[in-house]
Amino acid sequence: MNATWDASWKRWVYRLIAWSFGAVFVYAGALKAVDPGRFLISVRSFQMLPDPYAAWLALSLPWLEIIAGLAIVLGILRKGGLVLLNLSLVAFAVALGIAWARGLDVECGCFGGNGATAIIDALLRDGVLLLAGIWLWVFRHKR
Repeated sequence: MNATWDASWKRWVYRLIAWSFGAVFVYAGALKAVDPGRFLISVRSFQMLPDPYAAWLALSLPWLEIIAGLAIVLGILRKGGLVLLNLSLVAFAVALGIAWARGLDVECGCFGGNGATAIIDALLRDGVLLLAGIWLWVFRHKR
């Protein structure tokens, strides 16, 4: 009975973290998708992509976040959603690091672009999400 309770508890913790992780990206993606012009300003603030590539990223990334987040929340293609979002988090951390090294004041755009975000704050948030995403990936293989 104790082993069953332990397995059940772990399964619920996994689900709660997966739902929370996926929901963050569904929410963030929806805020960006509602105002892609505002998100484009955020993408341009990194000064890494010229147009039209910046515009393509601003139009496609929110939908990638929404679809991958839903995959994780619903448990349908969860592995693919985790791969996409974890790789996105790593790419975002690299972009933040480059912006920081260049001394830029970037507009994160993570949750709809509400003005300048301290790079260290965005890196910390990115790191926490990446740890959760990696934990979900590792735990997924142990079940």
